[in-house]
Amino acid sequence: MSVPAADRGATKVADRAVRRIAERAATEALAPGEVRTDRSTASVRGRRARVDVAVTLPYPAPLDESGERVRSHVAGRTARLTGLTVPSARVRVRELNVRAAEFGE
Repeated sequence: MSVPAADRGATKVADRAVRRIAERAATEALAPGEVRTDRSTASVRGRRARVDVAVTLPYPAPLDESGERVRSHVAGRTARLTGLTVPSARVRVRELNVRAAEFGE
């Protein structure tokens, strides 16, 4: 039995769920273990979500390229998994993690 569109319910995606999905997406953007997250936020208004993720990135690495890959992956993956529109993700680099192998340690 089909229900008219006007009578159907709506699925509400909680801010917390969007935040957790965005954090996980950030850790998937580069090689496993290279990105860590810290202090992330998300807010949902209607069918749109805004996400802000603070990350630790590996160093040395091309930071502009790494940051853009994380930002793009977070926005796209969060949108796909939540069904919300995520126009952009704000990614803040809070820390750089120096790769010990690069310096012979």
